[in-house]
Amino acid sequence: MYPTPKQISIFVLSAAVLLLAIPVWAEVIWRGDFETGTTEQWRGAPKTDSVKVVTDPVRAGKYALRIDGTNAARNGTRDRIEFQHQPVPPGTAEGTERYFGWSIYLPKKLTHDSHTVGYFETRNSWRQLMSFEAHGEDLLYTTRVPYARHWTGKGKLTPGRWHDFAVHVLWSRDPAKGFVEVWFDGEQVVPRTKTATLLDENVAFFQIGLMRDTIEVPETILIDHVIEATTLAEVTPPRLATQREPPVPK
Repeated sequence: MYPTPKQISIFVLSAAVLLLAIPVWAEVIWRGDFETGTTEQWRGAPKTDSVKVVTDPVRAGKYALRIDGTNAARNGTRDRIEFQHQPVPPGTAEGTERYFGWSIYLPKKLTHDSHTVGYFETRNSWRQLMSFEAHGEDLLYTTRVPYARHWTGKGKLTPGRWHDFAVHVLWSRDPAKGFVEVWFDGEQVVPRTKTATLLDENVAFFQIGLMRDTIEVPETILIDHVIEATTLAEVTPPRLATQREPPVPK
């Protein structure tokens, strides 16, 4: 017996409702978490004795990266020992949506000189698109198309513990389409904010490591759990005992 037109309509409607109920597909696109015990996940990783893969402290898994930076790494007016991630297309191309997460640990408080603890830059035209700046224990998150301050974390970058960063970006040159969201230590500090996130036709790449004003003081930074993915859950490391539970949505 063949189904009636009414039965077919009910089946199609039910299938449509089921499809709408399916969650966004969660996918880790790239890992830079050093769980290979090496820096091989990062193309063109710095070759220097100042960079070591270590087993303590770590944010997740068995390994993390330690950078012991000095002004011997001077490049122009900056001390720089950096790791660069260039997402596989479509990655950061016009209209693509991505989450990026990373964690850092500072054995000692940074000096009050200018530091950058994660930023996105354009290929070929080499212009910063957004950045997390640090002066001592103070953080500042800005976007650059045009320049705008979105969050100041006064006293947030405390030494002796891991800190987690997560950014959700829709990449676009159109300020009506592009947006950013930011989480720090499990708390959303920048709600979804419309802004251009690309400067020109060039895609963006991510950099992290030691980038600071050239100073005499040696400094150490540890990096772990660097992830590119399609959902916030995929870039978020396990909760630390010192982190507060996220607020319950109203």
